[in-house]
Amino acid sequence: MELPFKSGKTRHYWDTAAATPLAPIVERAMVKTAKDFGNPASIHREGVLAQEKLAAARQTVARLIAAEPDEIVFTGGGTEGDNLAILGVARARSQVGHLITTTVEHKAVLEPCRYLADLGHQISYLPVSADGLVNLKEVEKTLTTETFLVSIIYANNEIGTIQPIKEIAKVVRRWRKEHKTNLPYLHIDACQAPRFLNLNVLQLGVDLMTVNGSKIYGPKGVGFLYVKRGVRLLPFLLGGGQEEGRRSGTHNLPAIVGLAKALEICEAEKEAETEKLTAIRDYLATQLTKIAGLKLNGGFGKNERLPNNLNFSVEGLEGEQLVLELDARGFAVSSGSACSFGADDGSHVVAALGYGEARALGAVRVSLPRETKLAEAKKFVEKVKEILKKYKG
Repeated sequence: MELPFKSGKTRHYWDTAAATPLAPIVERAMVKTAKDFGNPASIHREGVLAQEKLAAARQTVARLIAAEPDEIVFTGGGTEGDNLAILGVARARSQVGHLITTTVEHKAVLEPCRYLADLGHQISYLPVSADGLVNLKEVEKTLTTETFLVSIIYANNEIGTIQPIKEIAKVVRRWRKEHKTNLPYLHIDACQAPRFLNLNVLQLGVDLMTVNGSKIYGPKGVGFLYVKRGVRLLPFLLGGGQEEGRRSGTHNLPAIVGLAKALEICEAEKEAETEKLTAIRDYLATQLTKIAGLKLNGGFGKNERLPNNLNFSVEGLEGEQLVLELDARGFAVSSGSACSFGADDGSHVVAALGYGEARALGAVRVSLPRETKLAEAKKFVEKVKEILKKYKG
């Protein structure tokens, strides 16, 4: 699609929910590791050196989420992690069953669920409030003796809503205790969470958790799935039996080392980044809602939404057109999930909030980077006003 204007020299990349730049310290760690070309599965000196670095990265990831090293399965990214959790648990069963998810999940969860439905599994899609939150009573009411998995996104990739995972985990654990069973397992897609939220799996009470590198200033094409000890899961990538048979394939050692380093930085900078970006996000929300015809999508508040996320729609203007206009003025934002590129029916997440088709088609997502300055936010508000003045009437 041709841009309406030539892009300016100054760029403001405000689409970190789609992908983040590679942090320099992460890049240096990856370049250094790339020289260790040995296969971690080999027993010669080069292989042993690679295995030591792989083990160190695994230990770092495990420590940062309060897990054990053997509970970490390195994957090719968030989509693979979600698929492995959902399809892997389903494959471990000898019969069809029941799975609970929500209407606002990432496509990496919705599509495996659709696939399982074609195989005869029953899928329940929990509705959400206008703020994008799941009702705990709905979770409890939907559980059945056939339910083998509950999969709920921790922090939404489009509207930034933070789900009450600890409370949901309590509901699931109570059900298991009352029915004297170890099912259902609780899986969370936490790909958007590491920069701001608690990833301690013991405190969260989850059984499976998906994280990837491309949202946390790490490399693309790598991630991990936390699999609690005792969780039965069958792989769908078969081969050499790496990752204790749960995910075959030669390890991408530089990417895995980069992932561990990026997660380490997230943990160290979490508090400062949250405080800084919350203030800028609140400024943007206050100023943008003063514009006639502009509406925020999803809940708003420090404890309900990611600090870097803002999602809005403008009456009478499609999201993609506004994205192109902002891009021409130096701001890179998006009209929804990057994994929904080419969809012409608007955001399924915003549609699930009950605002109507026009709001879904007009949705624009802003996801701020670490280095965002208040001056940039002021400039963004002025550019939005400039664009709407152009389309007035």
